Amino acid sequence: SMAPVMEICHPLYGKSLVSIAQLDTDGIDSLFVAADVMKGMVKRDGSCELLKGKILANVFFEPSTRTMCSFAAAMLRLGGQVIPVNESSSSAQKGETLSDTIKCLECYADIMVLRHPVKGSAAEAAAAASKPVINAGDGVGEHPTQALLDLYTMQNELGTLRGLTVTCLGDLKNGRTVHSLVQLCATFGMKLHLVSPPSLRMPKEVLELAASRANGWANYEEHESLDAAIAVSDVLYVTRVQKERFSTTEKYDAVKADGEWDVRAHGPSRSYPQERRPRQSFLN
Repeated sequence: SMAPVMEICHPLYGKSLVSIAQLDTDGIDSLFVAADVMKGMVKRDGSCELLKGKILANVFFEPSTRTMCSFAAAMLRLGGQVIPVNESSSSAQKGETLSDTIKCLECYADIMVLRHPVKGSAAEAAAAASKPVINAGDGVGEHPTQALLDLYTMQNELGTLRGLTVTCLGDLKNGRTVHSLVQLCATFGMKLHLVSPPSLRMPKEVLELAASRANGWANYEEHESLDAAIAVSDVLYVTRVQKERFSTTEKYDAVKADGEWDVRAHGPSRSYPQERRPRQSFLN
């Protein structure tokens, strides 16, 4: 039955999702209840007509396979339709501003998903729109829906989100999903180990934001080696070095050489690895 979903009065109903900071634990828990219902529906029926007659504009100004297809698949499985917009087909090529693009697209769609290379672009789009905008990644800012999916995976695999120890490994400076995930982990009181080369450490402003929304949370340690952290971790969360965020190939290669780990040499039996794709050579 779709009734449990229809009865949920969620604080995000009809609103944009720009940052993970918009959700507290109750809001996240209710989203996961809806996700469980949807998961069962897809397994049982394949699709439904919950969003019949509704249109999603999938607005992607950066290359994407998984995120773009996941939003399109979700809308189609819910009975809606999708308008795809990419960086080559958009009027941004003619100099149109993001705000004007969004104002135009909302005339054709009921909701918009935005992927953009500039941090803060999702907030700009949401401010310009009178219909909901979902942030599918804004530069090195956030990726709230991917982080929610990763948190949902942790809950499904481990049975709880309380009391976990999570190690985040890789490009913590430029990885937008891990910026959102840290805030989620703080909200649920998790212990974090942050492993990266010195030049790719988690930005202090992300940690400060996590602390501000989780009663002063500061339960984290920073490392350059995986050795100490992985043995005490329930989850190993791996994010690639973000090649597209470097101005030259030489700068990327210099950092990548410092950021290679052999996860197989550690491998605790109780650790559930989560690997952010696309996969690159820094992870063995």
